[in-house]
Amino acid sequence: MKKKVEVNVSGIHNRQGEPEEQINTVSEGVYEISSDGTGIIEYKEIQEADGHRLVFHNKAIISSDRTTLEIQRGGAMSTGLVFTEGKEHETEYNTPYGKMFMKVVTKRLVFEEGDAGVIKAVAEYAIKMDDEVVSDSVITIETKAR
Repeated sequence: MKKKVEVNVSGIHNRQGEPEEQINTVSEGVYEISSDGTGIIEYKEIQEADGHRLVFHNKAIISSDRTTLEIQRGGAMSTGLVFTEGKEHETEYNTPYGKMFMKVVTKRLVFEEGDAGVIKAVAEYAIKMDDEVVSDSVITIETKAR
């Protein structure tokens, strides 16, 4: 059964030689737990950049055993990030300028669950390109019942 939720996503990105970047978005979405226990959060993210409005269609998939978080992002820039604590996953980041290949190294992954429609997922991770860490990051996805 799908439930309407408020989806709060925050990201903190630290890149060498640059100031810390923090991104926070709040949007409406739906949260569903499938028959096998997999959690699925679907939401749209809207960003303003260089006078353009970008809309991303996002889906966060939480494995039934709560060991993996996968974030699928669709739109002008799309990617699929997979987080499993202690593991490295390869991914490609599609931009209007071409594809970038990177690895996601998950340092820590935590889930907190409350009443129906409430979940919080926190992933601490590094992004590597050409086997060099280019960003240390934290993403938090939290739903609240509407």
